[in-house]
Amino acid sequence: MNIDSKYETRVRPLRERLREETARAILVAAEEVFAEKGMHDARVEEIAARAGVSVGTVYNHFEDRHTLLAELVESRRKELARRLDQALADQQPFAAQLQGFALTVFEHFESHRPFLSIMLESDTARVTQPSQAMREVRARIETLVRRGLDQKALRSDRAALLPSMLTGALKAILMHDLRNPGQLAVPERAAAAIDFFLNGAGA
Repeated sequence: MNIDSKYETRVRPLRERLREETARAILVAAEEVFAEKGMHDARVEEIAARAGVSVGTVYNHFEDRHTLLAELVESRRKELARRLDQALADQQPFAAQLQGFALTVFEHFESHRPFLSIMLESDTARVTQPSQAMREVRARIETLVRRGLDQKALRSDRAALLPSMLTGALKAILMHDLRNPGQLAVPERAAAAIDFFLNGAGA
């Protein structure tokens, strides 16, 4: 066998891994800079410096600042979708699945708080055209609600409203935490959203 070809076979995955790690470092830096400067004022030069790479390296991975932002949003969207799917894959009674789902939402937000705070504010302003991430969360909420209805754990007389009610409860707690950081721990946020969804605000 050609020794050079064996060497190239070994080297190529390493190069791919290095490229992936560099792209990941740029995305992490971009998340920080976008969170600090805002969507419109973040500069590629700042992102490159934060990532410890040259501006040219950033452009080797991402066509422009808008492409970088889009990739960052897509990365976080996929991460949340994957985590929510894992929560829904757990075949437990509805109450346990609801708790796991809510915890996943709030843990994900906490993991990327500065950047997702900006995205949440932006999405709240787009009532008629929610982001793809919010549409995917909504689709999974609908799946969860159907399971609750199937298990007779939820009332069926307002079934069509339940996904919106659960979405609203989760988003309300997210917005409250955004404006009152540190007031509630992650498990408390999940418990508050679940309690309001299941029991309402009545005394």
